[in-house]
Amino acid sequence: MAGSGSKTGQPPLRVLHIVSDTNIGGAGRLLLSFLACYDRQRLQVYVLCPAGSLLAERCAANPEVSVLTLPELPADESFAPGRLWKQIPAIIRVIRQHRIDVVHTHASFAGRLAARLAGGACVIYTRHRLETEAGGKSLRSRLLSRVNNYTCDRVVAISRAVRNDLLSQGVQERKIALIYNGIDLANFQPQLSPPAATAPVIGLVGRLEPEKGHRCFLDAARILLDKRGECRFWIVGTGSLWKELQNYAWKLGIAGQVTFLGLRDDIPELLAQMSVVTVPSLNEAFALSLVEAMSMGKPCVASNIGGIREILVDRENGLLVEPGNPRALASRVAWLLEHPDEARQMGEAAARSVASRFDARVMTERLTALYAECVQERGNKTQHIRFPGGK
Repeated sequence: MAGSGSKTGQPPLRVLHIVSDTNIGGAGRLLLSFLACYDRQRLQVYVLCPAGSLLAERCAANPEVSVLTLPELPADESFAPGRLWKQIPAIIRVIRQHRIDVVHTHASFAGRLAARLAGGACVIYTRHRLETEAGGKSLRSRLLSRVNNYTCDRVVAISRAVRNDLLSQGVQERKIALIYNGIDLANFQPQLSPPAATAPVIGLVGRLEPEKGHRCFLDAARILLDKRGECRFWIVGTGSLWKELQNYAWKLGIAGQVTFLGLRDDIPELLAQMSVVTVPSLNEAFALSLVEAMSMGKPCVASNIGGIREILVDRENGLLVEPGNPRALASRVAWLLEHPDEARQMGEAAARSVASRFDARVMTERLTALYAECVQERGNKTQHIRFPGGK
């Protein structure tokens, strides 16, 4: 996308992404992929994060992106009622100061409210979670969905599962745009040779948060080690459960075989060394880490939930397993290790399926088109306003 240019002669749209996460999860990785691909002649991009955000540091590595931080923006909170009175004026100032055309929020409820109160900007919200599977039918969730109808011009669903979730909560169908997450396929190419390690490496890439199923992974590791003691296990990522999960590995007696690698920039290199990749999530709207592993031709075992079912077809390009069942997870991983030819074939099918569906360039182009569409609609509505006494 970069450098493809716009032939309309119009100035680039000013787009502000607001991300309240301090860690780099699905929302942050989506944004980083977008920043690597967007057309500089069509968009001028700003990113707003809380102070101390790891994502802000990564975004700032792109010299053409203006990265802003606000101490008033609470870290890792989408809705903080007690702090709205501080957040909203600060965000309004940013929107007006930079003459923003499109405010694109990633879970920042305050950002959507501020954009509406600032006036003029279109508001787009990407839903990165499945609320119903996380108890989202609560009164609070239904209330927020009603408010979203009024504070958003569009809601981006990153999977059909999310789209259905939004519809069930009362979000208007005309406002929902289904745009799958994408990855830079050039960075996640299949490896021609298998991992060189003598012991098979079983991996999990994801934030260390309860919904990602790390405890199930560790329980499955204990079962696998009882069956075949040469396995090693890598956990890539960071999060609130860092110490708790390390302690749990010690409790299970497997700390020597489990490596916590933390937040890493070399995900493709790490995936290349893994024999099997697991995604044991308990709640998953899309699973970007699964797409990355499949793109590299890795045999994968993932939970049969949410958006994962739209990525992985059981026994065709990977294996599905019921969430929260460590014995089933261990059994599926063991089968792949014991059937290398079938595992290789599934990995090859996985790489083919990802290449045709989850390219970051396609995602970026669809988001760019959505921005232009919303700005045009808003302009048309403004032109049709008739004031008392006007012609």
